[in-house]
Order: sequence, then structure tokens, then C-alpha cells
Amino acid sequence: MEILTSYSTLDATESAIGEAVEKLKARLVRPSLLLVYFSGHEDANLIRQRLVADFPDTQILGCSSCQGILTELGYFPDTVIGLWAVFDFNGAYGSALVSTHQRPGQMARQAVLKAIQNTGRLGELPSMILLHASPGAEEEAIEAISQEFGTPVPIIGGSAADANVAGKWQLFTQDHTSSEGVAVSVFYPTCEVSFSFHSGYAKTELSAVATKVDGRELIELDHRPAKEVYEEWIEHPLNYNESIMSLSALYPLGRVAGILHDLPYFKLAHPNSVTERGGITLFASIKEGERFYLMSGTEDNLVNRAGRDVGGFVESHHQIEAIGGISIYCAGCMLQVKSRMAQVADKMRQAMCDAPYICPFTFGEQGQFVGGENEHGNLMISKVLFYRE
Repeated sequence: MEILTSYSTLDATESAIGEAVEKLKARLVRPSLLLVYFSGHEDANLIRQRLVADFPDTQILGCSSCQGILTELGYFPDTVIGLWAVFDFNGAYGSALVSTHQRPGQMARQAVLKAIQNTGRLGELPSMILLHASPGAEEEAIEAISQEFGTPVPIIGGSAADANVAGKWQLFTQDHTSSEGVAVSVFYPTCEVSFSFHSGYAKTELSAVATKVDGRELIELDHRPAKEVYEEWIEHPLNYNESIMSLSALYPLGRVAGILHDLPYFKLAHPNSVTERGGITLFASIKEGERFYLMSGTEDNLVNRAGRDVGGFVESHHQIEAIGGISIYCAGCMLQVKSRMAQVADKMRQAMCDAPYICPFTFGEQGQFVGGENEHGNLMISKVLFYRE
């Protein structure tokens, strides 16, 4: 089993995908699976067509990223196409994208079943699922996948993104391209796999219960307008109908996802804007009755968390052979520390044990917590490391 990456920062899409493909083909002719993350390129179909032409027998999954990507070679801002390829003779991999007018859960279920069919491993549980969906479909997609298997198959993923939250995100597989839908890859690798999903934020003593919600809008906390409560918490006035993404990136809202050794761990929701009725829109779905905690972070936290080891291998001096990895890093966090992303890339490389990896910047992150819960959150970091003992 071998994992490799390549990239191109050329501006013209045709030239960029051509360069990235040629770099990859110089080292690997026939990947089992090809992941593609791109930023600053509008024509996803052009990228897909070139990849299908050069790798006709390869399963492919592509997803747009916000203002750049990371690989083991560093941070590539703005305009870039990155490729992550695995060759695994005895493994199996499958990709599928469903983009219909059905509910996200129905699309997710169909996508997973089609991806498994593409592997030829029908009836066998995959080791992991990579999920990339258009924003808004994540929680329902995770729930549907979990129900389909009846056991918590680990999920890692990120919501498709664009440069300015303008709805120009794109997804594709070997079969087709779409701006909306649910795309997955299923993995049956011939190696061990370890996961990490965390935020790096700390819980404050401030909390309240959601007493009125509407989809992804938090309208009331403890029967008061959410805007008023959040203003008091962060000690900063908020304006109606304006983005508060940057301001709130260091002060997200957290909900308890589980408890380990009597200590809670949290999934985060990133406040996006204030509505006319005094509500706050979020990048995650919420429910009435949930308790929200004000979380607190610093730029140093957002930089240093990238170095958190996957599986504790380095910290425990566990002897492994790292093959490669995938990471998902929140776009909101990236924008908050953009001037320090070279540091993030270096810490991520160390966490991945110097193995080849790729990392897009997404509008929502999916992962499996230490308690086994697959969840969607914001301002999170999700990782997977492929290794041999």
C-alpha cells in the first residue's frame, strides 16, 4: 500500500490539472483511489474529465476548498489543485455522488451503497467513510449512514467550501459533477487506521438552553433573544444582517458530544450572522432543549492543535510505519490564522509522522470522537492516519 500527493498552483485550470497529473504519474500510474481538493478553479468538470481520461480505472472524489490546501510539502494558499492517491493492490475503494432532489439522508444512503458496490465488497463493512456534502446536508447524512450499517463505521469529512461563502462549492466523482449533494468514498485498506476529531477550544462557565430554534437559526437562549445573550457573553455589540464569522471564530458555541473519564468533550457550532428577529445563524443544525456553552480559543490554540498526534503514536513512542493521512481543517479557523498557516502545515506534518497527507479547508467538519460518536461540527479538525505496526 502506498500513498502519494501532488499539486499545482498554476492559474489556468487545464494547465494546473495537467501539471498535477503529470507529477503524480511520474510516481504512480494506476491509483486505487484519487482524492482531489481544489481552490480558485471554477470548472470542476474540466478537472474531472482530465482525471477520468488519465485514470479510467480509478475511483475519484473531488471537493472544493476555501482559499487553499495543505499537504506534507506545506501550505498552498488561494489557487491550487491538490491530488491524494492511494495504490493498494489487495485493498478496495469506491466513490459515489448522489445529487438529486431527495432528502440528504436518502442521498447519503444511496451514495454509500453505490460506493460499496463499486468496491465489489458487498456485505462487508468498510474501515472508514470519507464524506463530502454540500453545506446543510451533514447531520442527516451522518445519521442515515449510521442507520444503514447499524454499527458506528468511522466517518471523516468536510463540507464543500468556496472562497467567500457564495454558494460556489463543487463536488465530483468519476461519474459526474454537482454543486449540491452527498459524495462519499468507502475504504477497505490493507493497513491499520487511526482517527482524531477535536477542536482545541475550552469551555467557559457561561451556558444557556436553546428555547427556540428554526433549522440552523438559534432564536432564543433561556427565553431571551440569542443575540442579546451572545453579546453579553462575548462583551461585544453585534449588528443585524452582518457576518460575525470572524468575530465568533474564537468564541463558538459548544454542545456536549460525550464524556470520557468524567470529562465532557464538545462539538462546536460557528455563529455566522444575526437575523432581524435577534437570532443567530449557525453552520450546524441545532435542537430545542440543547444546552449551549460559550467556548473560548486563541490563535495559538488554532495553530498548535494541528500538531495533536493521531492516535497518540508519537507521544507514546509507539513504533509504527506511517503510510499517509487525510486531515480536514475548518475554513473559519484557517481565515483566523491565515498569516500563520505555514506553522499549521509544519505541525500537521509532524502529527502525520512525516507521511504524505492532504488537507482541505471546509465549511463544516465531520469525524469520530473518542467515544465512537460520528458527528458534524464547526471550527473542528478531523484526521485519519494509515499505518502499519
